[in-house]
Amino acid sequence: MKRRLASWLEYGILALIAVRPSLDWFTDWAAGSMRFNPAAGASLLLIAGAGLWLKLQPQITRNRLIAHPMIWVFGIWLLLLLPWGLLSPWLNGPPRSEALREWVRLVSILPVFGLALGLARQNRGAVVIHALLLSFIVPALTGLYQLIFQEGSIIQGVHRIRGTFVHPNPFSFYLVLMAGLAYWKLRTADRGVGWMLLLLLITGLLIATFSFTGAGMFGVAVLVCVLGESPRLRHAAVPALLVFALLFLLTPTGQKRLGSVMKWENLDEIERTGKETSSMVWRLLNWRFILRTWNKSPWLGYGLQSAPTVNPNRVDHGQGPGQDPHNDYLRFLLDTGLIGFIWFLAWLGFTGQALWRAAAAADSPPARRLAWIALAMYASWLAGSFNDNLITATAYQYCLWAVFGAALGEAAAQNGDGSESAS
Repeated sequence: MKRRLASWLEYGILALIAVRPSLDWFTDWAAGSMRFNPAAGASLLLIAGAGLWLKLQPQITRNRLIAHPMIWVFGIWLLLLLPWGLLSPWLNGPPRSEALREWVRLVSILPVFGLALGLARQNRGAVVIHALLLSFIVPALTGLYQLIFQEGSIIQGVHRIRGTFVHPNPFSFYLVLMAGLAYWKLRTADRGVGWMLLLLLITGLLIATFSFTGAGMFGVAVLVCVLGESPRLRHAAVPALLVFALLFLLTPTGQKRLGSVMKWENLDEIERTGKETSSMVWRLLNWRFILRTWNKSPWLGYGLQSAPTVNPNRVDHGQGPGQDPHNDYLRFLLDTGLIGFIWFLAWLGFTGQALWRAAAAADSPPARRLAWIALAMYASWLAGSFNDNLITATAYQYCLWAVFGAALGEAAAQNGDGSESAS
Protein backbone atom coordinates (compact mmCIF):
# COMPACT_ATOMS: atom_id res chain seq x y z
CA MET A 1 0.00 0.00 0.00
CA LYS A 2 2.82 2.40 0.89
CA ARG A 3 4.57 1.61 -2.38
CA ARG A 4 1.41 2.24 -4.38
CA LEU A 5 0.75 5.55 -2.58
CA ALA A 6 4.34 6.61 -3.17
CA SER A 7 3.94 5.82 -6.88
CA TRP A 8 0.76 7.91 -7.06
CA LEU A 9 2.56 10.77 -5.35
CA GLU A 10 5.46 10.54 -7.79
CA TYR A 11 3.23 10.88 -10.81
CA GLY A 12 1.07 13.49 -9.09
CA ILE A 13 4.10 15.68 -8.35
CA LEU A 14 5.48 15.18 -11.86
CA ALA A 15 2.07 16.18 -13.25
CA LEU A 16 2.13 19.27 -11.05
CA ILE A 17 5.58 20.19 -12.34
CA ALA A 18 4.36 19.64 -15.91
CA VAL A 19 1.35 21.89 -15.36
CA ARG A 20 3.27 24.65 -13.58
CA PRO A 21 4.52 26.47 -16.77
CA SER A 22 0.86 26.98 -17.73
CA LEU A 23 -0.19 28.50 -14.40
CA ASP A 24 1.41 31.95 -14.68
CA TRP A 25 -1.63 33.02 -16.68
CA PHE A 26 -3.77 32.55 -13.59
CA THR A 27 -1.71 34.51 -11.09
CA ASP A 28 -4.07 36.49 -8.85
CA TRP A 29 -7.04 34.91 -10.61
CA ALA A 30 -10.28 36.50 -9.41
CA ALA A 31 -13.66 34.80 -9.05
CA GLY A 32 -16.08 37.41 -7.80
CA SER A 33 -14.72 38.83 -4.55
CA MET A 34 -12.38 35.85 -4.07
CA ARG A 35 -8.81 35.90 -5.40
CA PHE A 36 -6.78 32.77 -6.06
CA ASN A 37 -3.18 32.13 -6.97
CA PRO A 38 -2.93 28.60 -8.40
CA ALA A 39 0.81 29.00 -8.89
CA ALA A 40 1.35 29.65 -5.17
CA GLY A 41 -0.98 26.77 -4.34
CA ALA A 42 1.11 24.49 -6.56
CA SER A 43 4.23 25.42 -4.58
CA LEU A 44 2.60 24.46 -1.29
CA LEU A 45 1.33 21.18 -2.78
CA LEU A 46 4.84 20.39 -4.01
CA ILE A 47 6.30 20.86 -0.54
CA ALA A 48 3.60 18.75 1.13
CA GLY A 49 3.51 16.04 -1.55
CA ALA A 50 7.28 15.63 -1.72
CA GLY A 51 7.50 15.49 2.08
CA LEU A 52 4.94 12.68 2.19
CA TRP A 53 6.65 10.89 -0.71
CA LEU A 54 9.95 10.99 1.16
CA LYS A 55 8.29 9.63 4.28
CA LEU A 56 6.91 6.66 2.31
CA GLN A 57 10.30 5.67 0.90
CA PRO A 58 12.24 2.73 2.38
CA GLN A 59 14.59 3.91 5.09
CA ILE A 60 17.74 3.11 3.11
CA THR A 61 16.44 5.06 0.11
CA ARG A 62 15.39 7.98 2.30
CA ASN A 63 18.73 8.11 4.11
CA ARG A 64 20.76 7.98 0.90
CA LEU A 65 18.69 10.73 -0.67
CA ILE A 66 18.89 13.02 2.35
CA ALA A 67 22.64 12.38 2.60
CA HIS A 68 23.29 13.64 -0.94
CA PRO A 69 25.68 16.64 -0.72
CA MET A 70 23.54 18.83 -2.98
CA ILE A 71 20.49 18.25 -0.77
CA TRP A 72 22.52 19.32 2.24
CA VAL A 73 23.95 22.41 0.60
CA PHE A 74 20.58 23.49 -0.77
CA GLY A 75 18.91 22.92 2.61
CA ILE A 76 21.62 24.78 4.54
CA TRP A 77 21.39 27.70 2.11
CA LEU A 78 17.63 27.91 2.66
CA LEU A 79 18.07 27.83 6.44
CA LEU A 80 20.65 30.60 6.22
CA LEU A 81 18.15 32.67 4.21
CA LEU A 82 15.37 32.28 6.79
CA PRO A 83 16.45 35.27 8.97
CA TRP A 84 16.02 37.56 5.95
CA GLY A 85 12.48 36.28 5.72
CA LEU A 86 11.71 36.71 9.42
CA LEU A 87 13.55 39.94 10.23
CA SER A 88 12.77 42.05 7.16
CA PRO A 89 10.78 44.71 9.11
CA TRP A 90 13.81 45.28 11.40
CA LEU A 91 15.96 45.67 8.29
CA ASN A 92 13.64 48.43 7.02
CA GLY A 93 12.55 46.13 4.23
CA PRO A 94 9.28 44.56 3.09
CA PRO A 95 6.52 43.25 5.37
CA ARG A 96 7.35 39.91 6.95
CA SER A 97 4.53 38.25 5.00
CA GLU A 98 6.12 39.25 1.68
CA ALA A 99 9.60 38.13 2.71
CA LEU A 100 8.38 34.79 4.08
CA ARG A 101 6.31 34.17 0.96
CA GLU A 102 9.50 34.56 -1.10
CA TRP A 103 11.37 32.20 1.24
CA VAL A 104 8.64 29.54 0.92
CA ARG A 105 8.76 29.90 -2.87
CA LEU A 106 12.51 29.20 -2.80
CA VAL A 107 11.94 26.26 -0.42
CA SER A 108 9.50 24.73 -2.93
CA ILE A 109 12.33 24.31 -5.47
CA LEU A 110 14.15 21.81 -3.22
CA PRO A 111 11.39 19.13 -3.32
CA VAL A 112 11.41 19.27 -7.12
CA PHE A 113 15.15 18.65 -7.13
CA GLY A 114 14.87 15.93 -4.48
CA LEU A 115 12.15 13.99 -6.30
CA ALA A 116 14.02 14.17 -9.63
CA LEU A 117 17.23 13.06 -7.92
CA GLY A 118 15.49 10.17 -6.18
CA LEU A 119 13.79 8.90 -9.33
CA ALA A 120 16.98 9.20 -11.39
CA ARG A 121 18.95 7.20 -8.81
CA GLN A 122 16.44 4.42 -9.51
CA ASN A 123 17.34 4.69 -13.23
CA ARG A 124 14.10 6.58 -13.90
CA GLY A 125 15.51 9.94 -14.89
CA ALA A 126 13.84 9.65 -18.30
CA VAL A 127 10.44 9.83 -16.57
CA VAL A 128 11.38 13.28 -15.23
CA ILE A 129 12.57 14.47 -18.64
CA HIS A 130 9.38 13.24 -20.31
CA ALA A 131 7.26 15.08 -17.74
CA LEU A 132 9.17 18.28 -18.50
CA LEU A 133 8.71 17.78 -22.24
CA LEU A 134 4.98 17.28 -21.69
CA SER A 135 4.91 20.63 -19.91
CA PHE A 136 5.81 22.24 -23.24
CA ILE A 137 2.54 21.35 -25.01
CA VAL A 138 0.32 24.17 -23.72
CA PRO A 139 2.99 26.93 -23.78
CA ALA A 140 3.99 25.87 -27.31
CA LEU A 141 0.43 25.88 -28.66
CA THR A 142 -0.20 29.23 -26.98
CA GLY A 143 3.01 30.67 -28.42
CA LEU A 144 2.12 29.44 -31.91
CA TYR A 145 -1.32 31.02 -31.62
CA GLN A 146 0.24 34.32 -30.54
CA LEU A 147 2.73 34.16 -33.40
CA ILE A 148 0.14 33.40 -36.08
CA PHE A 149 -2.54 35.82 -34.91
CA GLN A 150 -0.22 38.57 -33.67
CA GLU A 151 -1.28 38.17 -30.07
CA GLY A 152 1.06 38.17 -27.08
CA SER A 153 2.67 41.41 -25.91
CA ILE A 154 3.48 44.73 -27.56
CA ILE A 155 6.55 46.06 -25.74
CA GLN A 156 8.01 49.37 -26.91
CA GLY A 157 6.14 48.97 -30.17
CA VAL A 158 7.46 45.44 -30.83
CA HIS A 159 5.29 42.31 -31.01
CA ARG A 160 6.72 39.51 -28.86
CA ILE A 161 5.15 36.17 -27.95
CA ARG A 162 5.05 35.09 -24.30
CA GLY A 163 3.25 31.74 -24.36
CA THR A 164 1.56 31.10 -21.01
CA PHE A 165 4.07 33.28 -19.16
CA VAL A 166 3.56 36.82 -17.88
CA HIS A 167 6.32 38.26 -20.10
CA PRO A 168 8.33 37.12 -23.16
CA ASN A 169 11.57 36.95 -21.17
CA PRO A 170 10.64 34.10 -18.77
CA PHE A 171 9.13 32.28 -21.74
CA SER A 172 12.51 32.54 -23.47
CA PHE A 173 14.32 31.13 -20.40
CA TYR A 174 11.97 28.17 -20.43
CA LEU A 175 12.43 27.65 -24.17
CA VAL A 176 16.22 27.48 -23.78
CA LEU A 177 15.72 24.68 -21.26
CA MET A 178 13.26 22.86 -23.54
CA ALA A 179 15.76 23.13 -26.39
CA GLY A 180 18.34 21.35 -24.25
CA LEU A 181 15.93 18.51 -23.43
CA ALA A 182 14.87 18.14 -27.08
CA TYR A 183 18.54 17.93 -28.04
CA TRP A 184 19.12 15.21 -25.44
CA LYS A 185 16.26 13.18 -26.91
CA LEU A 186 17.61 13.80 -30.41
CA ARG A 187 20.99 12.40 -29.40
CA THR A 188 19.64 9.40 -27.47
CA ALA A 189 16.50 8.31 -29.37
CA ASP A 190 16.64 5.69 -32.12
CA ARG A 191 14.65 7.90 -34.50
CA GLY A 192 15.57 11.53 -34.22
CA VAL A 193 13.52 13.19 -36.97
CA GLY A 194 10.64 14.09 -34.68
CA TRP A 195 12.98 15.47 -32.04
CA MET A 196 14.80 17.51 -34.67
CA LEU A 197 11.47 19.04 -35.74
CA LEU A 198 10.66 19.78 -32.10
CA LEU A 199 14.05 21.44 -31.65
CA LEU A 200 13.42 23.61 -34.70
CA LEU A 201 9.99 24.57 -33.35
CA ILE A 202 11.48 25.55 -29.99
CA THR A 203 14.16 27.61 -31.72
CA GLY A 204 11.55 29.38 -33.83
CA LEU A 205 9.48 30.24 -30.76
CA LEU A 206 12.60 31.45 -28.99
CA ILE A 207 13.33 33.82 -31.87
CA ALA A 208 9.73 35.08 -31.75
CA THR A 209 10.13 36.12 -28.10
CA PHE A 210 12.81 38.58 -29.29
CA SER A 211 14.44 38.34 -25.89
CA PHE A 212 18.11 39.31 -25.93
CA THR A 213 18.55 37.61 -22.57
CA GLY A 214 17.06 34.39 -23.94
CA ALA A 215 19.16 34.60 -27.10
CA GLY A 216 22.32 35.08 -25.05
CA MET A 217 21.41 32.15 -22.80
CA PHE A 218 20.83 29.99 -25.87
CA GLY A 219 24.26 30.88 -27.23
CA VAL A 220 25.97 30.08 -23.91
CA ALA A 221 24.05 26.78 -23.62
CA VAL A 222 25.05 25.66 -27.12
CA LEU A 223 28.73 26.51 -26.61
CA VAL A 224 28.93 24.64 -23.29
CA CYS A 225 26.86 21.69 -24.51
CA VAL A 226 29.07 20.98 -27.54
CA LEU A 227 32.14 20.75 -25.30
CA GLY A 228 30.90 17.29 -24.41
CA GLU A 229 30.32 16.32 -28.04
CA SER A 230 32.49 15.12 -30.90
CA PRO A 231 34.72 17.53 -32.86
CA ARG A 232 32.32 17.28 -35.84
CA LEU A 233 29.41 18.61 -33.78
CA ARG A 234 31.61 21.27 -32.22
CA HIS A 235 32.48 22.59 -35.67
CA ALA A 236 28.78 22.63 -36.60
CA ALA A 237 27.84 24.69 -33.54
CA VAL A 238 29.26 27.98 -34.79
CA PRO A 239 27.36 27.98 -38.12
CA ALA A 240 24.18 26.95 -36.27
CA LEU A 241 24.54 29.86 -33.83
CA LEU A 242 25.23 32.21 -36.75
CA VAL A 243 22.02 31.13 -38.48
CA PHE A 244 20.10 31.63 -35.22
CA ALA A 245 21.56 35.13 -34.81
CA LEU A 246 20.74 36.08 -38.40
CA LEU A 247 17.16 34.84 -38.08
CA PHE A 248 16.85 36.79 -34.82
CA LEU A 249 18.35 40.04 -36.08
CA LEU A 250 17.38 40.26 -39.75
CA THR A 251 13.62 40.20 -39.21
CA PRO A 252 11.94 43.63 -39.05
CA THR A 253 11.08 43.04 -35.39
CA GLY A 254 14.61 41.93 -34.58
CA GLN A 255 16.09 44.99 -36.27
CA LYS A 256 13.74 47.22 -34.32
CA ARG A 257 14.72 45.51 -31.08
CA LEU A 258 18.42 45.81 -31.93
CA GLY A 259 18.03 49.49 -32.76
CA SER A 260 16.28 50.08 -29.45
CA VAL A 261 18.94 48.26 -27.42
CA MET A 262 21.80 49.99 -29.22
CA LYS A 263 20.33 53.42 -28.46
CA TRP A 264 22.45 54.76 -25.59
CA GLU A 265 21.52 57.85 -23.60
CA ASN A 266 22.90 59.74 -20.64
CA LEU A 267 21.80 58.11 -17.38
CA ASP A 268 21.77 61.39 -15.47
CA GLU A 269 19.43 62.92 -18.03
CA ILE A 270 17.12 59.90 -17.99
CA GLU A 271 17.01 59.96 -14.19
CA ARG A 272 16.29 63.70 -14.15
CA THR A 273 13.62 63.75 -16.85
CA GLY A 274 12.11 60.27 -16.35
CA LYS A 275 11.60 59.84 -20.09
CA GLU A 276 11.20 56.42 -21.67
CA THR A 277 14.38 54.83 -22.94
CA SER A 278 15.72 51.53 -24.27
CA SER A 279 15.60 48.38 -22.13
CA MET A 280 19.37 48.29 -21.71
CA VAL A 281 19.68 51.93 -20.63
CA TRP A 282 16.71 51.43 -18.32
CA ARG A 283 18.44 48.43 -16.74
CA LEU A 284 21.63 50.40 -16.15
CA LEU A 285 19.65 53.16 -14.48
CA ASN A 286 17.74 50.64 -12.36
CA TRP A 287 20.99 49.00 -11.28
CA ARG A 288 22.27 52.43 -10.25
CA PHE A 289 19.24 52.86 -7.98
CA ILE A 290 19.71 49.35 -6.56
CA LEU A 291 23.38 49.94 -5.72
CA ARG A 292 22.64 53.31 -4.12
CA THR A 293 20.02 51.70 -1.92
CA TRP A 294 22.21 48.71 -1.04
CA ASN A 295 25.03 51.06 -0.02
CA LYS A 296 22.85 52.28 2.87
CA SER A 297 22.71 48.76 4.35
CA PRO A 298 25.68 46.94 2.80
CA TRP A 299 26.15 44.03 5.21
CA LEU A 300 22.64 42.72 5.87
CA GLY A 301 20.48 44.24 3.12
CA TYR A 302 16.75 44.71 3.61
CA GLY A 303 15.17 41.23 3.57
CA LEU A 304 13.91 38.89 0.88
CA GLN A 305 11.90 40.42 -1.96
CA SER A 306 12.83 43.92 -0.81
CA ALA A 307 13.04 45.70 -4.19
CA PRO A 308 9.29 46.50 -4.42
CA THR A 309 9.59 48.21 -1.02
CA VAL A 310 13.00 49.90 -1.06
CA ASN A 311 13.90 50.52 -4.71
CA PRO A 312 13.22 54.23 -5.41
CA ASN A 313 12.90 53.47 -9.13
CA ARG A 314 9.17 52.77 -9.20
CA VAL A 315 6.67 51.54 -11.77
CA ASP A 316 3.77 53.64 -13.10
CA HIS A 317 5.81 56.85 -13.14
CA GLY A 318 6.72 56.64 -9.47
CA GLN A 319 3.26 55.68 -8.20
CA GLY A 320 3.68 51.90 -7.93
CA PRO A 321 6.08 49.52 -6.17
CA GLY A 322 9.81 49.54 -6.78
CA GLN A 323 11.10 47.87 -9.92
CA ASP A 324 12.56 44.38 -9.76
CA PRO A 325 16.38 44.37 -9.99
CA HIS A 326 16.56 42.57 -13.38
CA ASN A 327 19.84 41.13 -12.11
CA ASP A 328 19.79 38.24 -9.64
CA TYR A 329 23.24 39.05 -8.26
CA LEU A 330 22.15 42.58 -7.39
CA ARG A 331 18.88 41.14 -6.06
CA PHE A 332 20.66 39.07 -3.41
CA LEU A 333 23.07 41.92 -2.70
CA LEU A 334 20.08 44.19 -1.98
CA ASP A 335 18.05 41.56 -0.13
CA THR A 336 20.76 39.92 1.99
CA GLY A 337 23.73 42.28 1.88
CA LEU A 338 27.30 41.15 1.40
CA ILE A 339 26.91 38.30 3.88
CA GLY A 340 23.99 36.67 2.09
CA PHE A 341 25.47 37.48 -1.30
CA ILE A 342 28.58 35.45 -0.50
CA TRP A 343 26.40 32.52 0.57
CA PHE A 344 24.43 32.85 -2.68
CA LEU A 345 27.64 32.65 -4.71
CA ALA A 346 28.78 29.65 -2.65
CA TRP A 347 25.47 27.88 -3.39
CA LEU A 348 25.87 28.57 -7.10
CA GLY A 349 29.49 27.43 -7.04
CA PHE A 350 28.72 24.14 -5.29
CA THR A 351 25.91 23.44 -7.78
CA GLY A 352 28.25 23.96 -10.71
CA GLN A 353 30.92 21.77 -9.11
CA ALA A 354 28.41 18.94 -8.58
CA LEU A 355 27.26 19.09 -12.21
CA TRP A 356 30.84 19.21 -13.50
CA ARG A 357 31.75 16.11 -11.50
CA ALA A 358 28.67 14.31 -12.81
CA ALA A 359 29.58 15.19 -16.41
CA ALA A 360 33.13 13.93 -15.87
CA ALA A 361 32.16 10.74 -14.04
CA ALA A 362 29.07 9.48 -15.94
CA ASP A 363 29.78 6.21 -17.74
CA SER A 364 26.92 5.70 -20.19
CA PRO A 365 26.51 8.09 -23.17
CA PRO A 366 22.89 9.09 -22.26
CA ALA A 367 23.84 9.93 -18.66
CA ARG A 368 26.97 11.78 -19.78
CA ARG A 369 25.02 13.81 -22.38
CA LEU A 370 22.33 14.65 -19.84
CA ALA A 371 24.98 15.84 -17.40
CA TRP A 372 26.57 18.04 -20.08
CA ILE A 373 23.18 19.48 -21.01
CA ALA A 374 22.50 20.19 -17.33
CA LEU A 375 25.88 21.90 -17.13
CA ALA A 376 24.99 23.95 -20.23
CA MET A 377 21.67 24.96 -18.64
CA TYR A 378 23.56 25.92 -15.49
CA ALA A 379 25.95 28.14 -17.46
CA SER A 380 23.07 29.77 -19.33
CA TRP A 381 21.31 30.39 -15.98
CA LEU A 382 24.38 32.15 -14.59
CA ALA A 383 24.72 34.26 -17.74
CA GLY A 384 21.04 35.21 -17.90
CA SER A 385 21.02 36.17 -14.23
CA PHE A 386 23.24 39.15 -15.05
CA ASN A 387 20.43 40.72 -17.07
CA ASP A 388 17.09 39.49 -15.73
CA ASN A 389 15.02 38.00 -12.92
CA LEU A 390 15.67 34.27 -13.41
CA ILE A 391 15.44 33.28 -9.74
CA THR A 392 11.86 34.58 -9.56
CA ALA A 393 10.79 32.75 -12.75
CA THR A 394 9.37 29.88 -10.68
CA ALA A 395 8.21 27.61 -13.51
CA TYR A 396 11.64 27.90 -15.12
CA GLN A 397 13.39 27.19 -11.80
CA TYR A 398 11.29 24.07 -11.20
CA CYS A 399 12.18 22.70 -14.63
CA LEU A 400 15.83 23.70 -14.27
CA TRP A 401 16.28 21.97 -10.93
CA ALA A 402 14.38 18.92 -12.14
CA VAL A 403 16.99 18.64 -14.91
CA PHE A 404 19.79 19.08 -12.37
CA GLY A 405 18.31 16.33 -10.18
CA ALA A 406 17.85 13.97 -13.12
CA ALA A 407 21.41 14.56 -14.34
CA LEU A 408 23.04 14.05 -10.94
CA GLY A 409 20.88 11.02 -10.18
CA GLU A 410 21.50 9.34 -13.53
CA ALA A 411 25.25 9.83 -13.20
CA ALA A 412 25.17 8.30 -9.71
CA ALA A 413 22.99 5.38 -10.85
CA GLN A 414 25.23 4.57 -13.79
CA ASN A 415 28.28 4.56 -11.54
CA GLY A 416 26.56 2.45 -8.89
CA ASP A 417 26.98 5.31 -6.41
CA GLY A 418 24.32 4.46 -3.87
CA SER A 419 21.60 3.87 -6.47
CA GLU A 420 18.56 1.80 -5.80
CA SER A 421 16.72 -0.40 -8.23
CA ALA A 422 13.19 0.62 -9.13
CA SER A 423 10.92 -1.96 -7.48
